[in-house]
Amino acid sequence: MIERARRRTVRDFDSRSVPREMFEHCLLAAGAAPSGANQQPWFFSVITDPEHKRRVREAAEVEERSFYQERAPQEWLDALAPLGTDWNKPFLEEAP
Repeated sequence: MIERARRRTVRDFDSRSVPREMFEHCLLAAGAAPSGANQQPWFFSVITDPEHKRRVREAAEVEERSFYQERAPQEWLDALAPLGTDWNKPFLEEAP
């Protein structure tokens, strides 16, 4: 429980590439994670093309900007403020 409480999402990435075999092992493990009715309804994408990463980032930032500037209740914005998150998602292009 203590470890889970200390867990944080990583948004800073090492620029070194990740071997394909490691992706495959991670995806196999993630795909076997428990889910409701054991359905495992996940979909995973491994994106390595920089242009594709840029387009994903831009699309995500459109939605995030709308959330932060128009839809999010002030209570949520106040809770997110100490984490330093906002609609900018550069990590979507920086992740290997």
